[in-house]
Amino acid sequence: MRRVGENSYTEIYFTGCNPSFVVTSEGVVMIDSPFLPIDSLKWRERIAEFGKPKYLINTEPHIDHISGNQYFPGVEVIGQVGIKERYYTDLNRIPLAEQVERAKRDHPDSVFLLGHPDYPPNPPTRIFSESFTLQVGKHTFQCHHIPGHTKPQTAIFCPEEGVLFTGDNIFQGTKSWIQEGDPWEWLQALERIAGFDCDNIIPGHGEPCGREYLTKQAEVLHNWIGLVEGFIDKGMTEEEALRQPIEVKKLDPYPIGQGLMEFDEMVNRLNVSNIYKLATARRQAKS
Repeated sequence: MRRVGENSYTEIYFTGCNPSFVVTSEGVVMIDSPFLPIDSLKWRERIAEFGKPKYLINTEPHIDHISGNQYFPGVEVIGQVGIKERYYTDLNRIPLAEQVERAKRDHPDSVFLLGHPDYPPNPPTRIFSESFTLQVGKHTFQCHHIPGHTKPQTAIFCPEEGVLFTGDNIFQGTKSWIQEGDPWEWLQALERIAGFDCDNIIPGHGEPCGREYLTKQAEVLHNWIGLVEGFIDKGMTEEEALRQPIEVKKLDPYPIGQGLMEFDEMVNRLNVSNIYKLATARRQAKS
């Protein structure tokens, strides 16, 4: 666990996202939840050393950010309206039987927790559209809807700690997943993030960083856009583009994030497919 502020902590070594929390005088505020059930219980015990969890704010609807919610029963979950709308769809994207088989293979300590009746789904119940401010004790949590990696993507700024939690709008030193996000909108999101008076950024994946990393994240997005637009300029169909060899290290020189190596090649295909559809639509809209 990494201390990132006077009262702020994050974990960068769990499989999936970087779950975080801030200790306030009135309880603990969590940012996202661990992906693996056993990690959620470990995280719950760690948090208990600092206080009782009071709120959990999700930054996006992807399963590695929301699936641990259920292992914090009684904790009020806060999320952008799009996260609320997608919660059950994303949570159940992988059938329970398949989750169990994967856990037996890769994470046997989590098997007994999957589908456990004591841990029902825990979706956001306090929702917002564009912004929401939560005051807990002397700490302020400014929730901002900043679409990019996903449409409901949310950043949380805690000025008293000088910490900005961006979720997956930043992949620090790890491969960027552009499987559904609009990369042009994402570039605008990075400009908004640069406007926060904060040099301590907690990304969705990878090490904490400063605003200087925003340039590198933008470069990765431009590289993927350039690659796919090059395929389109050559008259390739999406299927033809997906068959092209990709020099990934020139586009996105970083390894895939925590515990996700099996998805490495899949992410390349998803990135190309998503950007191809969006780039084609943009061109058609301009014609």
